[in-house]
Amino acid sequence: MPNTIASAKIGDDAASAVEQRVLGWCRSHKGASVAERREAAKLIVEGFMQAYDDKAAKFAPQGYNHRAQRSGARLK
Repeated sequence: MPNTIASAKIGDDAASAVEQRVLGWCRSHKGASVAERREAAKLIVEGFMQAYDDKAAKFAPQGYNHRAQRSGARLK
């Protein structure tokens, strides 16, 4: 499938960015409870979701076209 490497890189970049942000938050809030850390992590993930959803959406049409071509359909 086209852009498999690019798609994997987006996923890797997202995971790394979220991890860095969560760990940074935890380092700057050393006295936070587990519940506070969990809530912060959820908010951080939500913040990244929109940006990475938009990036992933760029690849969706290419994936559909690839599948259609493999099955013999011609899309214009």
